[in-house]
Amino acid sequence: MMVLALLGIQAFSEEDGKVSMTEDQKTKIKTVYGQAFLDKFSAELATSEEETTPDAVEALVSAITAHNTAVMQQTIALNATLTNQVNAQALKITEATAQIATLSAGPEDDNLPELDASLPRAEGVPSVMSRKDLKMAAYADINHFMKKGVMNAVDAATIDVADLATEFGTYLSQNSNNIELISTMFQGFTSAGMFTSKMGTTEWRATQALITSVSQSFTSKWTPAGQTQLRPLAVKNRRHKINMPIIPADVLESYAMHMYDEGLSIDQMPITRYIWNELIYPQLMQDIETRMIWKGKFIDPGAVSANDPGKPAEDSMDGIESILADNAANGNADNINFFDGGAFDYATATDDEVLAFVSQFVDYITPVFRRQAMNVHCSHEFWKRYKIAYKNKFGAGSGTESSTFGSDRIDFSNQVLQVVDGMYGSGILFATPKINLIKLRHKNEAPRVINDVQKVDYEVRLFGEYWLGAGFAYGEAVFAFVPDGYDPKAIITGQFGASTDYQQLYVTSGSGSAGGGV
Repeated sequence: MMVLALLGIQAFSEEDGKVSMTEDQKTKIKTVYGQAFLDKFSAELATSEEETTPDAVEALVSAITAHNTAVMQQTIALNATLTNQVNAQALKITEATAQIATLSAGPEDDNLPELDASLPRAEGVPSVMSRKDLKMAAYADINHFMKKGVMNAVDAATIDVADLATEFGTYLSQNSNNIELISTMFQGFTSAGMFTSKMGTTEWRATQALITSVSQSFTSKWTPAGQTQLRPLAVKNRRHKINMPIIPADVLESYAMHMYDEGLSIDQMPITRYIWNELIYPQLMQDIETRMIWKGKFIDPGAVSANDPGKPAEDSMDGIESILADNAANGNADNINFFDGGAFDYATATDDEVLAFVSQFVDYITPVFRRQAMNVHCSHEFWKRYKIAYKNKFGAGSGTESSTFGSDRIDFSNQVLQVVDGMYGSGILFATPKINLIKLRHKNEAPRVINDVQKVDYEVRLFGEYWLGAGFAYGEAVFAFVPDGYDPKAIITGQFGASTDYQQLYVTSGSGSAGGGV
């Protein structure tokens, strides 16, 4: 019989004269023929003795036929559903192909509907570009790259300069897009947090007075003691500018790669945002840190003509190191407290000499900063030499194997060595309260760094300006060592090359690509 063949047995077992099935056999029958068949078959077995009657066989055949019919109907219905879906998809493809052919054959439609502005956007992107903007050749090429993974040929016509100039103007007018970038200008370079920010037009002077000790032993006569003096230093604020030409074809490949890596759609990040975030702003921060605010030395640009080469960034202002070096070499007009370190040179000194020099410098400033924790600013090279000397002297034979042995806090003091990126290669040490280390901005707290964009022939020209100055409020609150004959500005070209050389960006900002908050 069919069931016996399905189960692979010759006959069912009998118990007390009754035919019975195991649970496994019941499960197998149910799986193949369904619950209704199992119920009928079990009932027949319960009443049968040795042979199945013709009526039982007919009932079994009917149950099997009904089960197979139900399965067939389900299969037909599923095939019909799949066929309908395939036909609908083919219709959509046909309609899309026809629409593409129509758009390609006709002129651009300026009245195409805008993209859906309700869709989620990347953080900081408040709106979307229009479909018309997305038809620009630059975005068409980027879209092709993102879909196909292959870059179209890049040539002079890849980005139209008129399109890029228009897009830059739109970008600058969207304050919600760029006001954060602009307002964080003065906090983006790495040492910005070491300064106290002040506002000044062309210069700034402190308003606090200096005073001597006023208490004395009592006597019955008038014996004056105590003097005040207003002796603030003038911190010059300097005006700087950006005149940067952009040849559009030079931008597209790096921009497309950036878009692909970031996974942003082309309507979320215009080319201008990329140019600012990834090219102009980081280089501006590096110029300030490595060429201007520490090692710069102001040189009057004098008379210039249109299209003359731009002046180096390091010529645009006096940096902190230059102020210290000029005072040390030229009579100390600012009354800075200079530590007499003789001919000390950290690069050639022995380990004992380095440690003794730092200890003596701390002793020099301790009477003033005994209880106040104070940063002793230095170059990375000086800091590294001190750390090596410390470990060579105190780590050897002490049993320590810690790679971090020896902290930056100078032993038996509250003073800490503070590495300054802009002091690279310097032998200067100096300490002063943060409130005395000044950086100036203009009267406008958020100057527009890029304030004009012009199309000239095959170039887009960016015009921008900002103000930045640095110095000390009072020389008497500065304690410094400056090596004899040290010229901060002379190190710049040896380390970073001329301002016209291509440079590897390394300065990172405090918070995001545009730096931290003001």
